[in-house]
Amino acid sequence: MLFAATESAIGPTLAVIVGVGMAAQWVAWRTQIPSIILLLISGLLLGPVFGVIDPDAFLGETLFPIVSLSVALILFEGGLDLPPRELKSTGTVVRRLISIGALITFLVAGWGAMQLFDISRGAAAVLAAVLIVTGPTVVGPLLRFVRPSGRTGPMLRAEGILIDPIGATASLIAFEVALTDEPGEALTTTLGVVGLTLVAGIGIGFVLAWIVDHALRRFLIPDHLANPITLAIVVVGFVLSNEVQEEAGLLTVTVMGIWLARRDSAAVRQLLEFNESLRTLLISALFILLAARIETDQLQEVIVPSLAFLALLVFVARPLSVIASTVRSSLSWRERVFLMAMAPRGIVAAAVSAIFALRLEEEGVRGAEIIVPVVFLVIIGTIVVYGFFAGPLARKLGLAEARANGVLIVGAHPTARGLAKQLTDLDVTTMLVDTDPYNVTRSVALGLPARRLSVLTEDATHELDLRGIGRILAMTPNDEVNALATTRFARVFGRRETFQLKPSSRRRQGELPEEILGRIIGIDGVDYSLIDERTRQGWRVRSSPASTMITTATEADEFIPIARVLDGQLAFICRNDPVPSQGTVIGLAAPSTQQAIDEQAAERAERDEREAVAAADAQAENGTNPPADETA
Repeated sequence: MLFAATESAIGPTLAVIVGVGMAAQWVAWRTQIPSIILLLISGLLLGPVFGVIDPDAFLGETLFPIVSLSVALILFEGGLDLPPRELKSTGTVVRRLISIGALITFLVAGWGAMQLFDISRGAAAVLAAVLIVTGPTVVGPLLRFVRPSGRTGPMLRAEGILIDPIGATASLIAFEVALTDEPGEALTTTLGVVGLTLVAGIGIGFVLAWIVDHALRRFLIPDHLANPITLAIVVVGFVLSNEVQEEAGLLTVTVMGIWLARRDSAAVRQLLEFNESLRTLLISALFILLAARIETDQLQEVIVPSLAFLALLVFVARPLSVIASTVRSSLSWRERVFLMAMAPRGIVAAAVSAIFALRLEEEGVRGAEIIVPVVFLVIIGTIVVYGFFAGPLARKLGLAEARANGVLIVGAHPTARGLAKQLTDLDVTTMLVDTDPYNVTRSVALGLPARRLSVLTEDATHELDLRGIGRILAMTPNDEVNALATTRFARVFGRRETFQLKPSSRRRQGELPEEILGRIIGIDGVDYSLIDERTRQGWRVRSSPASTMITTATEADEFIPIARVLDGQLAFICRNDPVPSQGTVIGLAAPSTQQAIDEQAAERAERDEREAVAAADAQAENGTNPPADETA
């Protein structure tokens, strides 16, 4: 080992794990490769291949308690990120998927494990129970990549969050039953585990969630302590439930997250944003630590039968579970097929398998040593299969949303309408939002999608149809509304895709903090007062191919570039950006520039007409004159 299990090595080991984990996340973002694949490969390289880290020597007996607690925090964040409206709209099918579907997956996986591996019945049951979980840590990123339309996305998200505590409980039951000899004792054990898990998990979860909710509502917790106190209560709930019944803590934290998700308040949103960052860090560290424990010899021994096992899970278990779970539902056949093609395994399967496999090995159960490598191969295999084929399948089925190249424009005044019209003519999806009924009516009259709605309402992100839209441009007369709109939608689109007008230099209330602003459009920054002034002078939004004329007009303050469309892709022009030299430029044009744009358009049309006539004449001439070899 490069870093021995000494006090002086703790810092370097942590630095390697965190640094490599974040590097893998960044590379995954840049290359659009599922991050978990890179994390698993990193763990294998750091552990068994190069011997840089040894998790067991590094953390000792604290390894699995740390893993369990980390999984609990991840599941809490998953429940917190599950809107109640998604549970209501997907309830029946999701309930069947996490009950009937889970049972079918368990039976098929258990039978397959017995046939393909040298494994005892008890170890096969534990392996099958572990693999009924999917998990939000892998389903979420894949759904963001595929962008399925309709109900399938919410269903898969809800299934991934709710199945995790069920899978952990099923694994515990399988483990306990594997160590019993009498059928009557096994039944008693099962009923006892299920009963205590439900009582402890749901009961403690509801009580603690109510305490947190009440404290936040009554402002009994100051803002700067909201995150740490809530997380402390989550940890207490997890440990307390596990003291009552092992693995009940995962159900407790999931219940807490779902209950708190009912409150779409600023405190909950702040907690969710913090937990999302924490989740990314925890997932990265956990996958590297758990992968680093695997021996390459074990992987090589089971890789061939694991491929057959993977095929059984993907092509038999998942389709059967979806078919049984969607009987008499309103889902179309296309939606059912897509549900069949999405069941990747993630960190919960990895963590739970590592915990129970070690305990089975200590009890001398045959085949326990292959559980972890098989699970990791299944994780990699399902991510590769679903990651590469779910997107093309969704597009083939007509369930994939359009590429998120469009823009949500806040404000529907004449300039905003002009911008939306030019973008629509260039096949860029737009949506106008305004609280003024006149502006909305005028937008609809122009054939533009528009809604009368305040983007500052709690339900704005759910009320709007954001399919095909990947950014926001706030251009209302109110600087505060613009800043708040970009802040709210930064969580939907990411800060990189939030744009707004420059706050007015005539503000009497002082400057707005830079950290709450979106990216400012316009090479020199454009505020509403400038737009209003130029509009009164006859300036209008126009589009034109990038040319020296546009560059000259911009330098002469006769044209204000706002956006560029190149190969169908929209990009806003921000402060200090150069004038575009390619694509179609959209901006606010002075009357003289409008005339120049019209003249250039007329010249292009005349030239295109001449070229078309010449091509037609050439084709006619070639058609009347026979080829040279025929006249010879």
